[in-house]
Amino acid sequence: MGRSKLIGCGLAVGAIAVAAAGVSVAATASGSPSYHACASAKRVLSLQRHGRCPSGTVRVSIGARGPKGARGKSGPRGPAGVLPHPDPSRVALLDWWGGVHSGGSYGFDAPGGIAFDGTHLWVANVAGNSVTEFGTTGAWVRTLSGGSYGFDGPNGIAFDGVHLWVTNTTGDSVTEFGTNGAWVRTLSGGSYGFGNPFAIAFDGSDVWVTNLGADSVTEIGTNGAWVQTLSGGSFAFDNPAAIAFDGAHLWVTNRAGDSVTEFDPAGAWVQTLSGGSFGFNFSDGIAFDGQDLWVANHNGNSVTEFDPAGTWVATLTDASYGFSAPARIAFDGAHLWVTNESGSLTEIDTQGRWTTTLSGASFGFNIPIGIAFDGSHLWVTNNGGNSVTDIPAGS
Repeated sequence: MGRSKLIGCGLAVGAIAVAAAGVSVAATASGSPSYHACASAKRVLSLQRHGRCPSGTVRVSIGARGPKGARGKSGPRGPAGVLPHPDPSRVALLDWWGGVHSGGSYGFDAPGGIAFDGTHLWVANVAGNSVTEFGTTGAWVRTLSGGSYGFDGPNGIAFDGVHLWVTNTTGDSVTEFGTNGAWVRTLSGGSYGFGNPFAIAFDGSDVWVTNLGADSVTEIGTNGAWVQTLSGGSFAFDNPAAIAFDGAHLWVTNRAGDSVTEFDPAGAWVQTLSGGSFGFNFSDGIAFDGQDLWVANHNGNSVTEFDPAGTWVATLTDASYGFSAPARIAFDGAHLWVTNESGSLTEIDTQGRWTTTLSGASFGFNIPIGIAFDGSHLWVTNNGGNSVTDIPAGS
């Protein structure tokens, strides 16, 4: 008699062949079998642990089930699901927005500038002469004040990848400290030429400060060393307010001059934009979206878009945007968000199309000014409400 296998059962049987009405089946040579087969003249009828075989078949004991075979290949991937976008009418519901943080340990007092260091948020408290740190969950971490910090009307705040820098508008100084809250230095006097230092930005190498009262811009190395002060001539700084870096050049808004000045990181003037279609009117906040620059026109209730070549693209003025004393702008990677000091927040896409305007008591907006994006949520400082509002982006 020859040897065979029980095909299709997933079992290989051993050494002793048994003839069953013309069908050869195998049994284990040793050990206690855990299964038996019932074989007829044409096929194996069943594989079972217990019970008798039907009439006309032969019962043959076989060995235990062998190990599982290798896993087969995965099937084709199914179609992607659809992520719903919420109805704009629901944006004020508590299950959508993040909340308003105020009181207690936060110590918010006329909060102004806000910055994200990759882990935590930092808020400059203009009237409180302090800086508040909290996590992305809104949990308070610490409030810095007094001593060597020298905070005096702290306003703008920026992160250079290692340390935080704060402009002290009243104190004509700039304070540097670490992400652990440890004071590093306070810069003032001499060559710095600070005159009501207001906004601050980092270009990947140095720190730049706008001097609102001195019509100048000061460049500082990350070691605190003065580099240069830009003023006069073609720069045409006139109440320079906000500052932004587009990856190649720096751009400064001039409130009183209704203009925007561009210069390179070496401090060389490039151009000053004003008049015509730009529609600058008390130009304030400025942001770069990776392609174009956007300026909030505080007194014009509008937002101007232009490209890095200085070519005007659009001025958004329609009432549907809800701009009302627009102050600052932030980009979340997809949309731009404009704080309106009258008490709202406007969202627009990079094509300049209105998306939504957030307002109402639930958001707690009260002279919203500063705004920052942490990669997931937007954070808005309420200068008049001594609070910070947390809003999930892209919801």
